Formats: sequence, C-alpha cells, structure tokens
Amino acid sequence: MSSIQPSAQPSAQPSAQPSDTSTDAVADTFHASVGAAGSTTVLRLAGRLTDADVPTLRALIGQAAAEAGRRLVVDVHDLASLVPAALRCLAFTQQQLPPTTEVAVEGASPELRDALERSGLTRAMTVVTTAV
Repeated sequence: MSSIQPSAQPSAQPSAQPSDTSTDAVADTFHASVGAAGSTTVLRLAGRLTDADVPTLRALIGQAAAEAGRRLVVDVHDLASLVPAALRCLAFTQQQLPPTTEVAVEGASPELRDALERSGLTRAMTVVTTAV
C-alpha cells in the first residue's frame, strides 16, 4: 500500500520544543498533522505520544473527522510510542465518523498492532503493520 501525501501543511504541533535538536530528542517529541488527498484525510502521528499530548491528539482527531471523506488514514510510521489514552482517542475517532467512512491505521509496529488488537480496535479499523 502506498503512503498518501497530504496536501495541507501541518496544522498542529506541541508548543514545547526540546533545546537539544539531536535525533533522539526529536524522536521523543510528539508531532502531528492533518492533510487531505482527494477523498482521503490523513492524520500523521510521529514521536512519543504522552498523556500531555492527548489534548492535541483529540483536537486533531476532531479536525480529521470533520474533514474526512470516504477514508481516514492514521499514519503511524514514525510513531515511537503512545499511551492508553491515545488508544481511547482512536476508538472515539470511529464513533465521530459516518459509518461509510473507512479508517485505516498505516505503518503500525508489531507492538502497536498488539495494543490495537487488545483494545478491540482492529475489529473496526484496517491495520497495516510495518515490516520488521
């Protein structure tokens, strides 16, 4: 499956940026954006999603749900980790969308796929895992 490129610029990032710009510091920071390509809306998540980032995620999910066409792709290729509250936000996403909107989580690590399965989200969403 090819990755969808959003047409919009990133719409939200946490306001706190680390002073160290090393690769590890950047990977520890949560980044997210919403974009669209045709009838597909893409919600990109990257870095470490902590409890402090959940309000940002919730706002972006609301924006993505409002813009969603036939398909919502949650791109987690660059997501290092997430907290249980973020899983609840993903579950809430499905409830905000019309029943005809397909939701796909693209780029899930095996660990994230396991967490999605344990939470029951794989019954409502297509999950595409990354090769190990």
